[in-house]
Amino acid sequence: MNELHAWQQNWYPALQLWSDHLQLQEPLWLFDVEETRSAGLTDNIAAIRLTSQRVMVNLPMVEERGLADYALEILAHEIGHHVYAPANMTRHLQLLGVIRRALPSMEPQAPLVANLYTDLLINHRLQRQTRCRMDQLYQRLSTGSGSPIWALYMRIYERLWQLAPGTLTPADISPEMDGDAWLGSRIIKVYSKDWLTGASRFASLLLSYLIDEAESVQATFAPLEDTADAGQGYQGTGVIDLPSIDNVHPSRDTELTDLPDSTDPETPAAGNTQPARTGGQALEPQDAFDILKAAGVDLTRHESAVRYYRDAVCPYLLPFPARPMPTPGETLREGLETWQAGDDPADIDWFATLLAGNPPIPGFTTQKAVYGQDSPDTRHDQPCDLDLYVDSSASMPNPQQQISYPALAGALLCVSALRAGAAVQVTLWSGAHQCLATEGFIRNETEALRVLTGFFGGMTSFPLKQLRTTYAQPRKTPTQVVVLSDDGISSLFEDDEAGTPGEQISALTLNHCQGAGHWVLDLPYDLDSPQLQRSAWMKSAVERIQQGQQQGWQVHRVDGLAPMLQFAREFSSQYYGAGAASTGGQ
Repeated sequence: MNELHAWQQNWYPALQLWSDHLQLQEPLWLFDVEETRSAGLTDNIAAIRLTSQRVMVNLPMVEERGLADYALEILAHEIGHHVYAPANMTRHLQLLGVIRRALPSMEPQAPLVANLYTDLLINHRLQRQTRCRMDQLYQRLSTGSGSPIWALYMRIYERLWQLAPGTLTPADISPEMDGDAWLGSRIIKVYSKDWLTGASRFASLLLSYLIDEAESVQATFAPLEDTADAGQGYQGTGVIDLPSIDNVHPSRDTELTDLPDSTDPETPAAGNTQPARTGGQALEPQDAFDILKAAGVDLTRHESAVRYYRDAVCPYLLPFPARPMPTPGETLREGLETWQAGDDPADIDWFATLLAGNPPIPGFTTQKAVYGQDSPDTRHDQPCDLDLYVDSSASMPNPQQQISYPALAGALLCVSALRAGAAVQVTLWSGAHQCLATEGFIRNETEALRVLTGFFGGMTSFPLKQLRTTYAQPRKTPTQVVVLSDDGISSLFEDDEAGTPGEQISALTLNHCQGAGHWVLDLPYDLDSPQLQRSAWMKSAVERIQQGQQQGWQVHRVDGLAPMLQFAREFSSQYYGAGAASTGGQ
C-alpha cells in the first residue's frame, strides 16, 4: 500500500507537467495478474483508454522491471497520450489511417508504429521541457537487445536528446541506421505540431525494418504498447476522414533534409508553421473497419458498415413525405341526455343522476354525458411509410467492403423516414431464396441499416412473395415503394413460387400502397431510344420495364450507381419537402 501511496502522490504533479488546469480521473491501479488480464494489460507497463479518458497502471509489471522509481515519468507519459498525441479518438483513427497508407503489405503493424511515434513526441517534450528522466527510464527498460528496430528507435532518442552513442543503443550502429535515426529525429522536431504528416514519414522510415522483423517486432515492444487498445468501448462515427498527405520517404522530404539541424531541438522549422493538411476523402467501408479494429474497437464488419452508412448520410437528411390527414379535435363535455336501456351501463353518470333529485330509474331518470370534439377540421401531417427493396445481386457492390451507392441512397431514405416518425420495411434481395427483410414495418434504425448493409452477390430474382404478402390488403398508412436495382427489375414480372403472375402482384402493389411506386434503375441506355443492336435479354428487359411504366411505376433512370445518391437527395426534396404534404408524396 505504501507503493500505491507513492504513485498516487505523483499523479497531480504529473498532471501539472502538462497544465495547471488539467483534470483527469485517478488511474486504475492494477495489483494482480487477474486484474491485468481482465484489463488487457498482461505484458504492458501502462495503457490508456481514450473513450473513458482513463490511465491504467500495471503495478506488478512495474515492479518486475524495476520501474517503481519512475512513477512521475510513467504517469506523465500516459497523460501525454490524452492531451497531446493522439489526444482523442478522432485523431487516433486518423493517425492509424495515415500510417496504414504508408505501410503497404505491413498494415497490421500500424497500431505499433502509431504507438512508437506518439511515444517519441511525448517523451521528447517531457525530456526537454520538464524534470522527467525519460532517458534514464529507457536505460532501465532495455527490452529489445539484439533487435535492429529497437536499436534504431533508441538511436533516435539519442539523437533527439544529444546523448552519447551507446547510452541507449544496445549494439554498434551502422552508418545506414545512424542516417535513418537522424531522419527519425528530424521528423519529431519538424513535425511536432503537424504530427499526422510526421506519422506518414515515420511509418515510411520504419517500413523496411518492419518487413525484416515482422515475426518478432510485437514481442520486442510489447511492454511499451500503451495505446494498442485505446479505442475499447468506442461508439462514435464509422466514417473516418483522412487528411490529404503524400506518402514520401523522409529522405525525399525537403522539409527534413534541406534544413539545417538546429542545436536547439525546440526551434520550429519553416515547414512547422502550418496546421495539418486537410481536404482528404472518406475511406471505403473496408478500410474504416480495419482502422477501427486496429484501434481496439470490438465490432464485426457488418456492425462497422451500419455505423458507416448511418454517418455517411447525415449531411443529406431531409424530412420524409407527409400527407395531410383529418384528425379529431379535443374531446369536450357538451351536456347530458337520458341513458336508455341498451346503452353501455358504464356510460351512466351517477353523479348527475343523483344531483337531479329523482330516484334513479334506468331508462327514465338515469343520465349520461354527451361529448363533442373541438375543431374537427384540424389536420395533421401523416408521414408516409417507406417500403424499400435493394438489389444485392452480383452486379452490385458489397457495401461492407466498398462504398455502395444503392446502400447509401437507401440509408438516406430510411434514416429520413424514421426520424420523421414513419415506419420502414427494408428488403435485400438477390437470387431465388436469397431474401433478407426486416420484421415488417419497423422504427428501429439499426435493424433497418443492418438489413440494408448485408450482401448476397448471387443471381437476380425479385422477392415477389414479400411484395405479395405486404400488399395483400390495402395499407392503412400511405406508403412509398422504392426499388433500387438495374435491368434485373424485369424479374418482377415473372411468376412467383405459387404461380401468381408478377404483373398481377405489381398492379396490386400500386393499388394497395396508397402512395406511389418508384424504380431507380442503373441503365446504360435510354428506354425510349431505338437500339439497333439489342440482345434478346435486353429487349425483354426493356419491354418489362415499359410495362411497369404503363402500370404506374415511376421509373428513374440513372447512369451508374453513384448517381443513386443524387437521386435520393432530389427525390427527398421533391416528395418529402414542404410541398409534398398537399399531394401525399405522389
